[in-house]
Amino acid sequence: MQKTSTRILNTLFMNIPITLALCLFAQMLSVWKGQAESFRWSVFGLNCVVAYISATIIGLGIPSVPLGMAFARKFGAKEGTLPFALLLNLVVNTVYTLFLSIIMTFVNVYLLAGAPLPAVLFGVLENFIPIWIVCYIISLISAPVCQNLAIRLTES
Repeated sequence: MQKTSTRILNTLFMNIPITLALCLFAQMLSVWKGQAESFRWSVFGLNCVVAYISATIIGLGIPSVPLGMAFARKFGAKEGTLPFALLLNLVVNTVYTLFLSIIMTFVNVYLLAGAPLPAVLFGVLENFIPIWIVCYIISLISAPVCQNLAIRLTES
């Protein structure tokens, strides 16, 4: 069982690449949709802060890692193997992407752009899969690095 301080630090570290990937890719999706003129660095910075805080609350408040571990074990994957990491990440990434997509789409579409509330639903539906794919890859790559760093800093 992991120490609480290790879990908190791992969450804080993991949220850096995840929120940066989410914000950068979401911005790229907007540009690809012809909305490049609406880009502002101040809004991008605000998005990064809101996404990081939201991801931290999600990571510490929803037990996605234990759920993901149980999911991976259910399929017979052994801890420390690639299949285990892939299955674990399916659950963790889905939880993060679902909540972050809803929160960030609400902030950008409803609060900042002033679009009607139903536009949030359509925005989430439209962008969920591409953002999920990007965040899955980023989290799969960065998870071991963040985990090892958190362990080194808290369990020495």
